[in-house]
Amino acid sequence: MSIVGISTPIAAPRETAVRRPLPVRAGALLLWTVGGLLLGLCLAITIPYLFGFRSLTVMSGSMVPTLRVGDVVVVRQISPTSARIGDVVTFRDPTDPTRLLTHRVRKIEISDGVVRFVTKGDANTSVESWKVPASGTIGRVAYHVPMIGYALFWIRGRLGRLLLLVIPALVLGAYELWRIWRPVPSEETEEEVEVDAAA
Repeated sequence: MSIVGISTPIAAPRETAVRRPLPVRAGALLLWTVGGLLLGLCLAITIPYLFGFRSLTVMSGSMVPTLRVGDVVVVRQISPTSARIGDVVTFRDPTDPTRLLTHRVRKIEISDGVVRFVTKGDANTSVESWKVPASGTIGRVAYHVPMIGYALFWIRGRLGRLLLLVIPALVLGAYELWRIWRPVPSEETEEEVEVDAAA
């Protein structure tokens, strides 16, 4: 004679979700937000290099309010004959060829394979007259990123480069140490809580 018993199904152990404290979640959100913004700004400035653009930092207030000191302008190289009146262009300063200027085109004349420009900064009272061969190139501003030029100027220095290496290394090291030494609930403690709840 066999006795067949009715067995009750055994419930699988419940996995309890560990909810992080609010300050930890808020800190993580803040870090992801700041990281995303920095990544977006870096991409907005560096990706254009792949498409023939160049980024330059505005160092004077000659184009205020259009461009302010500390803005980064992203410039595309164009033929001088493609420039139009009203374009903001980047060119070599006619009085100092080592310096680049970014000003608005006021007048264009093309003759004998030479393009003559008259440009003026929006905040300036004087104009610049300069020329470039029609086969040459000038830069036309495609867009600008406000205020990021201050950070780029600082980063290009020795201290900025050092901190770009040291700070991420310290943050990564601190995070790893926190992961190693943080208190983790042991399985015995969870089992005791479940036994107490069942009793």
